[in-house]
Amino acid sequence: MDSYLQVNRANDMLGSPTSACIPDDVASICPLITPSPPTNALVNPLPESQETEYNISAELSNKLQHVQRKEKEEDTTSTNSSNSVEPASVQLLNYKNSSNDFPFIIKDEESNVQETNGKSQPLQLTFRNPPDNYFFMSWNWPFIRKLSLWIFLAGLASMVAVVVALISSLPRICNPEVEWYQGSVFYEIFPASFYDTNNGMTGDFRGISKNADYIAALGVRAVRLNSIFETPRYPEDYKNVSSLVNIARALGNTEDFKSMIKHLRSKNLSVILDLPIYPSVKQLSYRGKTIMRNVSTEISPNDSLRNPTQEDSVEQALFHWIRLGVEGFYLKGLENLVDDPSFGASLQRWRRIIGYEKIFIVSESILKRTTTRLSEIVMNNVNLIDINLDIEKGANEITKKIYNTENSTLFTKAGRPWIHWTVGNEDTRRLANRLPHGNSTLGALLLNLMLPGTPSIFYGDEIGLKQILDPHGDTKHLEHLHQLTPMAWPNVIQRSFSWIHGEKTKVDFDQAGLISKMTYLRKDSPSIYMNSVYKNEVNKANAEVKYSKEDLLVIQRWYPRRKSYVIVSNLGKNKVEADLSTLLYKGDVIIGPRTDSLPGTISFKEISLHPGESVVIALA
Repeated sequence: MDSYLQVNRANDMLGSPTSACIPDDVASICPLITPSPPTNALVNPLPESQETEYNISAELSNKLQHVQRKEKEEDTTSTNSSNSVEPASVQLLNYKNSSNDFPFIIKDEESNVQETNGKSQPLQLTFRNPPDNYFFMSWNWPFIRKLSLWIFLAGLASMVAVVVALISSLPRICNPEVEWYQGSVFYEIFPASFYDTNNGMTGDFRGISKNADYIAALGVRAVRLNSIFETPRYPEDYKNVSSLVNIARALGNTEDFKSMIKHLRSKNLSVILDLPIYPSVKQLSYRGKTIMRNVSTEISPNDSLRNPTQEDSVEQALFHWIRLGVEGFYLKGLENLVDDPSFGASLQRWRRIIGYEKIFIVSESILKRTTTRLSEIVMNNVNLIDINLDIEKGANEITKKIYNTENSTLFTKAGRPWIHWTVGNEDTRRLANRLPHGNSTLGALLLNLMLPGTPSIFYGDEIGLKQILDPHGDTKHLEHLHQLTPMAWPNVIQRSFSWIHGEKTKVDFDQAGLISKMTYLRKDSPSIYMNSVYKNEVNKANAEVKYSKEDLLVIQRWYPRRKSYVIVSNLGKNKVEADLSTLLYKGDVIIGPRTDSLPGTISFKEISLHPGESVVIALA
């Protein structure tokens, strides 16, 4: 057995062929390949192998050599190429002589010195092209750097300026938008009594133009002119209209009217005309079936008797005045034609003529006389419903009027016509004469301007103008026109017109300043100029009567996320004192109750007002 297995000792084995091929100078600097004997005494040499040697027989040895020879023959082809290449370790050790084969190996300083015969060479950078050959090397770089810096600073400054401009241009408040006629204030004028420029005969268009600054200072948005049409004896018979397109000569001509329109527009004032439909038109023209906004008018059997080519004088008038710059019409007397079979079709046709940027105003009586079907046509084709408040009837009657209006079909949903509130007009007695005290006009107008909708002021009411004073009966035949008093002007001697005259009456010009303050407060406060709040598919008026007892009326106006306002009015004949602390706490007085009143804080525990006084309070 010992003859077959035999292993030579380690010291009898041949040395590594690789180490034999390493030059002496390489071996001396490659400690990893030829390490020097360790100096550490703790390192022990490898113990000699104590394993038993095995010897194999000659027969088995021959068989093993035969197998090894066969394997070598099979691998001859694959090993020839590899045997011709030096081992990697040898190539690494010979890097000095073969630096071209290993460019990634960095030569040390000693090697460089040897290659340069002991002379150290300076570091050199090599460029493909000399620096001077690049075109940008000749540029003026100091100037370019300065220019770039200034451009950057200028751009930065411009961006800052743009941001500041955008921020400064943002609106300070974000109030809900409405149409020009919604929530604004109108000023009603009887032209023949306003201001004359023809030596005291009658008022005229030029007089209105001359006083446009006064009208604009009141804070109103539109001027509503009463009848200006030709009559046999204008203005005494101003309702006896003979034409809906011809102007009364006493007021001026068409050029004067156009000049007035232009002058008022420059003050942001629109012009609205009273158009006397009835009795000028007693039968509406027939034009067949008209459909608008999903509401149609039915043709009755009697319609076939009408002349389809009959001219419509109302249409002609609408076309004529729109061309002259009129932006709205009060259809006076239209309620008398609700029984006409062509009522609905005519109203729809008129609406198409003027468009939807201009407005129609009708009386509230038209809704009381029409059927449900016609009421819907009216609702869809008019913009304002005129409602008159009888201030002289007291707090209880006004409360009922406001309650019935807010709970009518006008507030059932958004998009309905707004209310056109009036406390005096061409057909009623002067406000100063209807109220128990002459100074009550200020309180009544403040109350009117606090209602939801579009309030209107009749000329002269802002200064407490009274009716014609005719103790001798000189103008008794014009007693039905005594409310059309000539307008009084500050610093101008009050005089009468030739067509109507009377004794001088007392006015208070200081009231106009408070009315102007109230109109501007209304313009800037959604709580006042908005007529309702639409929330959760429910439209509700944003006005509430908080208290109504013994001629003391308290109305609160509110709007979401806006300051609330309250007006307290004494509409009786006696002084009123009340404790309203259970309803409201305190607030700041904005306007009233008198022209000499100063702003301040007021407590609702002790409210005291004289007859006819009103005070506007911003709730704290």
